[in-house]
Formats: sequence, structure tokens, C-alpha cells
Amino acid sequence: MKFAVQDFKKNSNNLTEDEYSQVFQNANEEMLLHQVILNSEEACCVVIPESIFQKTLQAVISEYPSDEIFYEMLDANQLTYTDYVTALHNDLRVETVLGKIASSVQTVTPSEMMRYYKSHYTSFNRPEQRNASLIQIFSSSDTGFDPAFSIISDIHERLCQHPQDFALEAKHHSECDTGKDGGKLGTLTAGELCQKLNTILFSLDKGEISQVVESANAYHILKCNTIFPAMNILFEEATLQILPRLLKKKQLNACRLWLQKIVRGKEQD
Repeated sequence: MKFAVQDFKKNSNNLTEDEYSQVFQNANEEMLLHQVILNSEEACCVVIPESIFQKTLQAVISEYPSDEIFYEMLDANQLTYTDYVTALHNDLRVETVLGKIASSVQTVTPSEMMRYYKSHYTSFNRPEQRNASLIQIFSSSDTGFDPAFSIISDIHERLCQHPQDFALEAKHHSECDTGKDGGKLGTLTAGELCQKLNTILFSLDKGEISQVVESANAYHILKCNTIFPAMNILFEEATLQILPRLLKKKQLNACRLWLQKIVRGKEQD
């Protein structure tokens, strides 16, 4: 039931044959793993207090509009209430065992944090960035009157009156490939656009729309959606972010190694 809802947002009796096969395989693998964990020495003394179990069960039931719908869901997935309670209890025991294994890792050394800081330097130090959108009309004349300029001028005039329509104007009129996505250029660092457009973009305020900008073969209108200021975080400050990340990673690795150990031991038996 859990995997049917989690993977396909369906009751198990509504799955296709291929979906049911995948769900069955995932559930079977989890069940076998749970059996190994619950038969381990670490699990022998794990007891889930009734108060905690009831609180967890009620939290699950409360996710449904009513108790009746919860029981209907059990029926639809061919589960009895007793089956579900047993499975939930086992899940809580498994979580408790893995929590005990994870809690055996309590420290991260300064050298480990420094290595992480250096290998993820750009995550903590980056130049100013701009999230931008663009409307582009290609030039249609090398000399004299250019109809393309008239078209983009009309677009700009409409945007001055209704700036919220930028994405709509881009979809309908922009000749850039980004037009179909409302003109979204994404988040840019200085230098990723040509020099002229780059200068204009990085002079705009958040939400501001540029004047019509002419380049070698097109006319452009830029919009600055968001400004991400330059970020320079020193190692000492970055440790506040690094410590929980590395600790969680080490704890997950401790669980993985422990599981590998008990699975190998089970295979040898």
C-alpha cells in the first residue's frame, strides 16, 4: 500500500500490471530488509511506547478527511486494520534501530569541514547573479526603416502599461527560443550575455524592464526578475551550514555500513 501511494498515487488494486510488479518488488525488498534489521542484536531491546505508537497512528489517520475514508483506503488496498498496525509498528521499530546506529556518530572534525568547504567553494562564494527574462525580435532591414523595431517598440509600450504581461508578450511575440517559456533566461552571472545586454541587465533594479536594446542582428527587451547579491561566506561562518550536512552524511553512511555488515552476516549464516 505504501509504495502504491508513494510511487503512483494509487491504491494497489488500481495499479497496472507493470506498476504492481514494481510495487511488489519494492515492498518485498523492504520487507526482507526490515526482517534483517528487526532480527539484529540492536533491535532485540527496542520497544515502542504505546503512547508514541498511538500518536503516530492517529497522525496517519488524520491525514485522511475522515476515519471512514482511512478504513476504506485499507479495504481498497486489501489490508486489514491489524495488518496495518503491525506494519506501522515494525516501521517504527526499524526507524528506532537506525536512529540508534546513526546516533553513534556525533562528531565532525574541523579537517573534514574544511575539505567540504574547499570542494564546495562555489556554494559559499559566488558573484552577483540576476534572474532574467528576454523578448527578442530579429532585425528585418539593414538600412532605413526596420519593421522589427516598430514591432518591439509596440511591445515595450504595452509593457510600460502592463509589466505583469512580460511572459505573455514573450510567448506570443519573442523570436528567441526562450519565448515558449515566457522568455525565461534563468539565473545569470555577469559575462554570460553579450557585453551590451550584460551591462543593461546588471544595471536594472529588481522587477525593472529595460528600454529597447539594439544588438548586431536583433532588438531586445530585458527584465530583471530577481537579484542575488554576491555571497562570500568565510569558513568560520560556513561551518554552521557544513556541520549538520556532514553529520547527517556520516550518520547515513554509518547506517549503510551497519546494514551491509548484518546482511553479509545473514548470508554467511
